[in-house]
Amino acid sequence: MVFACSSLFAADIWETQEEINVNGTVAEKTVVISDSAMKVVNTSPNGETETLVDLNADKITIVNHKYKTFQTFKISKYIEFAQQLFNDLKEKQGAVDPDKVLPKVTFEKQGNETVEKWNCEVWSVIVDGKPYSKVWVTPEMKNKQLLEFKKKFTAILPDNLVKYRTVEAQVEDKFVEIGTVVKSVKLSQNPKMPEIKTTVKKMMRSDLKKIELMLPAGYADKSAPETVQPKTK
Repeated sequence: MVFACSSLFAADIWETQEEINVNGTVAEKTVVISDSAMKVVNTSPNGETETLVDLNADKITIVNHKYKTFQTFKISKYIEFAQQLFNDLKEKQGAVDPDKVLPKVTFEKQGNETVEKWNCEVWSVIVDGKPYSKVWVTPEMKNKQLLEFKKKFTAILPDNLVKYRTVEAQVEDKFVEIGTVVKSVKLSQNPKMPEIKTTVKKMMRSDLKKIELMLPAGYADKSAPETVQPKTK
């Protein structure tokens, strides 16, 4: 495992590489992030995908290299769509009580352990009274880029969409304030769901000056008509 020595990521571009083990099948995830853009590359036996979220450009681009396709859409349009879904649900069901429809997520600190060279706090995540995951987070490193990115993204969301976040979003929000998650285990919730182990293998400052996504020529555009095609190489 390779980590940078900085205790607080400076205002640069940082790269994190993770190994994800799902019932013995291993995938890799690379995240490159600044305070306003994030690119995620997922590589598995099923193929490779890339996702670029650019807050300044108001755009998300998703590329599927297996099928040689891509699609782009505006973040603002996605938020409008999510808001409309929420409003439609509210009209059908009346006033929505968050306490009744949202999972109750709580966190219990279990102690401290060393993962590689990092002193970590060990936490259990409980959802609706049942164990959901176990997380090792080191306060020795705080990801300033992720903190700033999340703050900017949250700022453009309506309050009701912020309130109705996924469990994973709530978990990430909790631990990014403490430090950097270097290991996690998402527990199986039923016999058909696998246990998912995620381990950070590398974290370092990137040499990139800008986060961007270059499409290979010939990929099919599956975007909505109003989007703008990214650069091709």
